[in-house]
Order: sequence, then C-alpha cells, then structure tokens
Amino acid sequence: MCFAWLVDGKYVISINGTFDQSINTVMARVVKSPDVLPWLAAQSPERAKGAKLLSRLCMDFILAHEHGHIIGGHVDLLNFETADADGLVEFNAISRDDHDTSYIERSQAWEFEADTIGASLLDREIDDLIIAVQSQKIDDGTKTFLGDPAIAVEHIGALAIASLYVLFRLMRKTKDELILVGHHPDPLIRAFTCRDVIAHRLGHRHNFDQDRFRKMMHYHLETFDWALEDMGYTVPQMENDDGVDQVNAALGDLVKLQSKYHHTTKDTRLAEWFTSQI
Repeated sequence: MCFAWLVDGKYVISINGTFDQSINTVMARVVKSPDVLPWLAAQSPERAKGAKLLSRLCMDFILAHEHGHIIGGHVDLLNFETADADGLVEFNAISRDDHDTSYIERSQAWEFEADTIGASLLDREIDDLIIAVQSQKIDDGTKTFLGDPAIAVEHIGALAIASLYVLFRLMRKTKDELILVGHHPDPLIRAFTCRDVIAHRLGHRHNFDQDRFRKMMHYHLETFDWALEDMGYTVPQMENDDGVDQVNAALGDLVKLQSKYHHTTKDTRLAEWFTSQI
C-alpha cells in the first residue's frame, strides 16, 4: 500500500497508485449516508464536495504518516540494521517466524509514533479548511458541508478525526481481506491518537470550545461508523460503553512502548516536506 525507505542516502516514499481512488470511493459512500451530516439534503452537492475534501485530508495524512517514520528515525534504524532492507512497509504479505516480541513491540511503537507525527503535520490542511468555513458568505438558511462559521474550529477538527477513522477502517479491512500482516493499533485507537494530537495543536492556534469539540467528534465518529457498517464493514472492536476506557488504556500502553523504543536521528528532524504534493 505504502512504504518509506532509504535509497543512496535519500528518503523515498511510495504510495500505491490506486489508493487515492479507494479512499475517494469509500468516503463518497460514507458521506451519502442519511445518518451522516443529516442537516444536508440527501442529494445535496455539498455531500460530494465534502467527501473530496475529507479524502484529500486522508491522503495528506498517509504521506505525513510516512514522513513520521522518517522523522522518527525508523527508516534510518531499519536501514542500519539491515543494509538490504526493502524499506518500512505498512503491511507485509507474510509473517516472519524470526520476529520476536521486541520486534513486534517496536513495530507497534513506531506505528503509534508515525501517527502522532503525521497528525501534527496536518496543521496547515486543517487550518485551510477552518479558514474556508470562516470566510463563507452564506445566508441564515443555507446549509453547507463545512458547517456554521461560528463553530468552524470544533466542526473541522471533529470531521478531520472522523475522516481519518474512515481511512483507518479502510486500511484494516484491506489488510484483513488480503490476509496481510501489520502492527497498527485498532482503528479507533488510531483515531483517538490523532484526536489527542490535533486537539492539543488546535488549542495552541485557536480559541475553541473543547467540550463542544469532544461532543461533535463523538457524534461524527458514531454516524460515520453506522455508515461503514451499512457498507459491510465489520463491527469495530471497541464500540460499547467501555470503549473509551479501553482506548485510553491502550493509548497508555503505546506511550510506554514509544518511550521504550524511541529512536532519535541527528539530521532528519530538520527535513522539509510538503504534504500537498502527492
């Protein structure tokens, strides 16, 4: 699907050419659901417009996640350990018998770290959407996908997390259907990882109602989840009332693994990247 590796001293990121279309198709179907954004008419052109914006954000995150592996030093360390390594691949076709517990733990820590770095690299994309909402010239009766300018920060932040959740569900479904091996956390855990980062960084750039943001995020996660289940996606692992406690416990474990396996490189933290160029 996508991977990052080191070639002749230069970092290379590869993303499967069909994945853009895949996330566009899934997001379009999700946003068409009457459960999602019910203030919009079923055939409103705003739904298609919104699906494209959220799909674009997902593709930006995929690239940012791979940059996270580079910035986190994962590619450097893998290349140092195995000179002929094929790169850091999101999913493998086979399970390696020689991968011990420490390898699996480190892989989980790296994926968590790449998610946190990737989410932090979405500042510009999220702010661009917030500005687009706030600059809307709309009448009181007009309903748009982007929502009310007065709650732009809360709504866009919540939609960003819900759209990444759709991405993570798609990636998990693809892995399961193709019987691939990966070490990513559960999609809901990944979404809450991004929530923590995005909410924290939004708080540094904007004044917003965090309680409203939290309620809108849970609302969008729930309704997007209903749409995915209607599309045949399996029920998520943590959908009951104890789900939040389970997610927080899992996040705590991942933070401990990240601390245990964190690797710092000398020069990659100053690298420049442009997440709009995919």
